[in-house]
Amino acid sequence: MSTIAPTNSPSLASGGSTPALLKVLADSTRLRVLALLGVEELSVGELSRALAMAQSRVSNHLRVLRDHDLLTERRAGTSTFLRSAVASADATSPAARLWAAVAPDLGSIPEHESDRLRLASVLAERHADDRAFFDRMAGDWDKVGALFRTGEARQRAAASLLPAGLTLADLGCGTGYVARSLVGLCDRLICIDRSEGMLQEAESRLRKTAPESARLEFRQGELDALPLETGELDGATAAMVLHHLPELGPALREMRRVLKPGGTLSIIELMPHREAWMHAELGDRHLGLDPTSVQSELVRAGFEDVRVEPLDDRYCPQPSAADAPDSKDPSGASHAGISPPLIALPLYLVRGRNPRL
Repeated sequence: MSTIAPTNSPSLASGGSTPALLKVLADSTRLRVLALLGVEELSVGELSRALAMAQSRVSNHLRVLRDHDLLTERRAGTSTFLRSAVASADATSPAARLWAAVAPDLGSIPEHESDRLRLASVLAERHADDRAFFDRMAGDWDKVGALFRTGEARQRAAASLLPAGLTLADLGCGTGYVARSLVGLCDRLICIDRSEGMLQEAESRLRKTAPESARLEFRQGELDALPLETGELDGATAAMVLHHLPELGPALREMRRVLKPGGTLSIIELMPHREAWMHAELGDRHLGLDPTSVQSELVRAGFEDVRVEPLDDRYCPQPSAADAPDSKDPSGASHAGISPPLIALPLYLVRGRNPRL
């Protein structure tokens, strides 16, 4: 973490001693230092290279400039970065008035142009070092540079790109695990589920985490008879829902009805799998759905621009010990204490748009 040392200087703030400042600024090396530090914040080492001067000699001049509060300092770790304080001083202060008088003649200092060329080289090296650092870190950056506690920052950044006043719905919301990611993306969020218990759980969880300004509504209803007005929604999501339905057509036509012209439906579904235990334990009517079939059903329901996209994510349900294949020996006898195997089922996303009028 870096800190900036404030410059509460009598010479800059209250006028100070003009004769003393004249003596400080009468030295051409100190003028060269202030000229470079007025262009760019530099470490002592970078400043020494730009001046082509030994660091010990530069440090002596820096001490004089510090004594007269003509520098600001920023510490970052073990490094100290310097900048001229004259530019930020009160224009009526002696230091600012003296600098304004001498600055136009800096070009007459023989080393001035060489200083600027060396400064450009020093800055180029700095930028190359910065690029090299991030090049080295690229493979591991997700481990150190993309760790966020809640992910809200990314969500808010995405939300700022969306138009204001949107009304969205989470269809078949369950306990609201998808709705949580929609809070903040819209002006009004409607959560719908056939189960009163699921809705109560969703409301309890969302009310705890959503800002007070969030407009949340919870409605009980079936996916093929949604408790929504025609064209009420700008967009809707149906995540991990379709595989619970006996047939897709009625629900998809109903979803299109409640979308405004141009509104988007986003579906998350499971690829076909063989985890038969999910019929009984999770209420799944289908063991996943073929994405081509879902795409075709959306087209038949009247959606356009229908697209299927793979997701870099997996659904990881946990079977009970009794249903886990590894928890039984060849005779079929169960073995207590054996952990069920890890299951990671592929997901995909299907998007479709209600045609514009």
